[in-house]
Amino acid sequence: MIHALCLLIGTSLAATEADYEVGAGDTLEVTVYGVPDLSGPFEIDDGGSVAFPLLGPIDVAGLTTPAIAEDLTTRLSPDYLVNPRITVSVSEFGSQPVQVLGSVAKPGVYYLRGDTTLLELLSEAGGVSRGGVDEIRVAHSGDEDSVSTIAYQTLLAGSEADFALQAGDIVFVPDSLVAVMGEVGKPSEIAFREGMTVSQRIAAAGGLLVTGSKRRVLILRGEDQIRVNLATILTGESSDIVLEPGDRVFVKRAIF
Repeated sequence: MIHALCLLIGTSLAATEADYEVGAGDTLEVTVYGVPDLSGPFEIDDGGSVAFPLLGPIDVAGLTTPAIAEDLTTRLSPDYLVNPRITVSVSEFGSQPVQVLGSVAKPGVYYLRGDTTLLELLSEAGGVSRGGVDEIRVAHSGDEDSVSTIAYQTLLAGSEADFALQAGDIVFVPDSLVAVMGEVGKPSEIAFREGMTVSQRIAAAGGLLVTGSKRRVLILRGEDQIRVNLATILTGESSDIVLEPGDRVFVKRAIF
């Protein structure tokens, strides 16, 4: 079931589009009131220009729509029109791509419309497509080593600040879970993270109950069962075990 974000996307995005700086791939809708021959859609070419009637190529890349309307008004008056009234909007966004991958209803490439936040983009992608998502990762454009990890539930609750995305960012909602069951404080499923170990996962689930056995722990991996002695891991006598996506950790009851 799709997780609702409870956002008024249309209102929020509309409020930021006036600050949006257009670029190659965007399409502008220009309206010159009373002059239909000068009105219509104009696609911004790879050089950042639009071919406008009477005026020829006009460089618009990096400008906002109010600035473009003001520029056209200046260029058209008084030689061509007297007191022209012009509005400009973006009818198609295509210059600032962001990828959304993983467990969302509609993964794919989306285009920023001004200051688009992470929650706004997730909602535009149909929302997170299942419960239990613990974190979301954002790989930032231009720096392969720059990755932000966001605690999704605290973001939804407003305890963590939402933030604006940048063109080229990649948003990844993990669709692989690691479950802990049995004699632990908080049996649960959380998103898989590279390098997560069995002892870390059990600790994140509230640790063992007094009825839990450190020597009777299983990792259920597909059809395999991997026996784990948590006692020797905690004392450093044996190495911790790195988990894999889809693993289920089962802590058995101690035998007294």
